[in-house]
Amino acid sequence: MPGFCITSSLVKKIILFLAAAVLFAASCTRNVIKVDRDYDATPGNSTAIPGNFILIKFANSISNEDSTIVFNGYVFSFGSDGKVNAVKNNQTASGTYIETHTLDDKLELGLYFYNRPLSYLNGNWWVKSISDTSINLSDRSTGDVLEFKAQ
Repeated sequence: MPGFCITSSLVKKIILFLAAAVLFAASCTRNVIKVDRDYDATPGNSTAIPGNFILIKFANSISNEDSTIVFNGYVFSFGSDGKVNAVKNNQTASGTYIETHTLDDKLELGLYFYNRPLSYLNGNWWVKSISDTSINLSDRSTGDVLEFKAQ
């Protein structure tokens, strides 16, 4: 009866193919590189964004839902140590931030706060622009837009 016979040579070829596929897949992972801008050119430090900022827009461009009012009164400052402070009514809430570049050379700003309502800002935001006077961010997957203005 003719049949399919698995030989040790065929098994070796299958194992070799699977090993090559795993190595290829592992080499395709996303590479994140920390970015140092002109504000702080010291290697290894997070970038300080000079000045204090107020949030002027937190909205969804798809649903037109605007939640900016929730953040009225907060003043944000970004330190060179990767920490961001939000002060309102003499109360300080601390969080962290990091700038990263993706393989396709897109700049992202990750924001992470530990309490509400600031935790609504958490996530990786695509950077539209960052300057001494404004920070404009967006989340393409949700349609959210986040804009800060220097105080």
